[in-house]
Amino acid sequence: MGNLITREQAYEHLRLDYDSSGSADDGWLDVFIPAVSEAVRRWLKEDWRLYEWETDSDGNIVRDSDGNPVPLLDSDGEPVVKPVVRAACLLELASQYRFREGEGRDNAVPSHEGYGHGLTSKAAVALLTTIRRPTVS
Repeated sequence: MGNLITREQAYEHLRLDYDSSGSADDGWLDVFIPAVSEAVRRWLKEDWRLYEWETDSDGNIVRDSDGNPVPLLDSDGEPVVKPVVRAACLLELASQYRFREGEGRDNAVPSHEGYGHGLTSKAAVALLTTIRRPTVS
């Protein structure tokens, strides 16, 4: 599976100046868009939670042979990312962009709270908590 957000979405969310040749931050984005996508994917634990689900003509969720919802595909045959996942990725990317050196983590999930492993943004964690499979350690 690919990135959960596009470079153009990142440009807009981070309010970066860009043109047809890109932006000065493209090198950073080329590393962090896939990294944030993977962090969100791992935090949710199951890929099917990332995407909108396909429904049949009666409105029932279509499931695969394992009982998981089948992702809805766009016109290019790519899974449609849930808006809450896209928003969480953009918030996490913004946190990583703002605090590239690790300083000033005012919005970071404290380690003693234990639920933010892999994600630093409280806002991203808050959005994704609603669709994550709960576990007991």
